[in-house]
Amino acid sequence: MNSNKKYCLFPKPHLTHLLFLFYFLSSVVKQYILKGIKKDKANFSIPIFKLYIHEIGDFLSIIPYIILKIKTKSHSYLKKLNTYNKINTYFKRANIFKKMLRKIIIFIFIISFIDFIAQISTAVFYLIEGSRQMQVNHGNTNIVLIFNVIFLFILSKYILDIKFYSHHYFSFIIFIICLITMGIIDFINIVKESKDFINSLLYILIRIFSVLLYSIVNVIDKVVFLKYFISPYFLLLSKAIIQLFFLIIFSIPFCFVKFNYKNKEEKIIFSMFGMIFEQKLAILFYIIYIISSFFYNLLNLLIINKFSPENVAIAFILESFGLFIIGTANKEIKLDYNFGIKFIMHILLIIGSFIFNEFIVINICGLANNTKLFLDYKEKRDLSLINGSLNENTSSENISESVNGEINSNASDEINSEEINGY
Repeated sequence: MNSNKKYCLFPKPHLTHLLFLFYFLSSVVKQYILKGIKKDKANFSIPIFKLYIHEIGDFLSIIPYIILKIKTKSHSYLKKLNTYNKINTYFKRANIFKKMLRKIIIFIFIISFIDFIAQISTAVFYLIEGSRQMQVNHGNTNIVLIFNVIFLFILSKYILDIKFYSHHYFSFIIFIICLITMGIIDFINIVKESKDFINSLLYILIRIFSVLLYSIVNVIDKVVFLKYFISPYFLLLSKAIIQLFFLIIFSIPFCFVKFNYKNKEEKIIFSMFGMIFEQKLAILFYIIYIISSFFYNLLNLLIINKFSPENVAIAFILESFGLFIIGTANKEIKLDYNFGIKFIMHILLIIGSFIFNEFIVINICGLANNTKLFLDYKEKRDLSLINGSLNENTSSENISESVNGEINSNASDEINSEEINGY
C-alpha cells in the first residue's frame, strides 16, 4: 500500500459554491437585524408587518430581472444578425414558450399559494394564541431542522428522482445523528423553560408544518427550473406579485378586528404599524432587513437552480450555525455543557455538508467513487486509453497523481482499485 495515501481530498471549489457563503451571510444579517429591533410583545401587528416587509423585499428582484432581460434582448439581437437558421430557432422557441405559458402560470400560482400558507402559519398562531411572547427560544428549534432535512431528502429522491450515492448517505447519517442529539437537548430545554408546554408543542408542530410546505415549494421550484427554464429572478418577482394579492385579501378582516394593546385600548392591526417605528433606528433596521430578506430568498432559489433542493438543507444547516452564533453572542444560549455539545454537533454538521457538496472527498469505503472529482478523472482516463496515451503498465501511484494533480496530493492504491473496478 502507498505510504502517501490520502484519506481526505480537497477538490478545487467552483464560483457557484459561493452561493452557500452568501446565503449564510444574508441569514446572519437578517437575524442580527431582527435582534436589534426592540420587541414589543403587545404589538400584534408585527407578524403581519413582517409579511409585508418580505413582499417588499421580493419585489427588489425586478432590478436583476430587468438587467437580465436587457442583456438577453441584446444577445438575441446579435444572434438574429448571424444566420437565418438562428432566427428561425429563435421564433420556434418563442412559440414553444407561449404554449408553455399557461402551465408556467399554474405552477407559479401553486408555488406562491403554498409558500404564502407557510409564511402566515406562525402569524396566525400568534393571533389566535393571543400573545406575542415567543413560545420557543430560537436556540431550541433544531427539532424543526431535523424535519427540514428529512423532508427535502425524501421529496428530492421520490419526486425529482435524484440519485444519492454513498457519500450522500454518509453525510445524511451525520446530519441525522447530530440533529437528533441537538433535538433531544432542545426538547429538554423546552420542557424546563416553557411556561405552557402545550402551546410550545403546538408552536413546534406549526413550524414543522410550515417546513413541510417550504420543502414542497423548493421541489416544485426545481421542477419549474428544469422543465420551463425560467430564471430565479422571474420566479421571485412573480411570487411577490401573486403573494401581495393574497396578503391584501388575508389582511382585509384585520381592518375590522381589534386587539388589546398593552391592556389599555383596543386597536386594529394597521393602526399598530406606527408603534413599530417608535424606536428611532427602526426605519434603518427594516430597510437593511428588506435588503437582506431579498438576498436570502433569491439565494435560496439560486441554490435550487444551480444545485438541487436537498442542497437547501445544507444552507439551512449553515443558517442554524449562524443563529447559534448570534444566540451565543446575545447570551440567549448559556455557556454550559449543552453549549459544548451543540458547538461540536454544528462543526460535524458543517463537515457533513462539505462532504455532501464534495468540498471534501473521503477516500475510504468507496465514498469517493461517485464524486465529481473521480468521475471527471475516469472520463479523462478513458479518453486517454482510447487515444492510446495511457500505458497499460502505468503504476497505481502515477494514476493517483493524475487524479489529484490539481489538488497537489497523491492518492492511495485503494482509490485506484475502487475507482477502476467500480465502473
